Amino acid sequence: MLPEGTDCFARSLAGKDLLSRAMGIRFGRVGPGYAEATLTVEEHMLNFLGVTHGGVVFTLADAVFGVASNAYGATALAVHADISFMQATTAGAVLTARAVEESRSGRLTHFRVTVEDGEGRLIALFHGVAYIKKGPVSGS
Repeated sequence: MLPEGTDCFARSLAGKDLLSRAMGIRFGRVGPGYAEATLTVEEHMLNFLGVTHGGVVFTLADAVFGVASNAYGATALAVHADISFMQATTAGAVLTARAVEESRSGRLTHFRVTVEDGEGRLIALFHGVAYIKKGPVSGS
């Protein structure tokens, strides 16, 4: 269960992400330490080999990481992120990213983000670390 009002705050953060909106990323459940979103891969999101561009998959994973890490109300800035690609997808694939906080201590928070396709196959695994600043999320 999320603390009162935190899901609305997290959803407002997601709505302010202009790149996510431009790419067609749709946020589902969001809150402190958790976020999920989906993206339908379009033709213009493919690379020169005809598969989903790695930058598209990374952006989806980074978007849920950003919302989940900032949803506590304190500014959290990414200081490290890496991704491993497991399988390729093509146009029409529906990708779902889920960010789950694995640890939070002092000024650092660590997230694991999985990206799966519509059949539940693991497409990518993302790990992100954010630095937690003092004070509220900027622009909130």
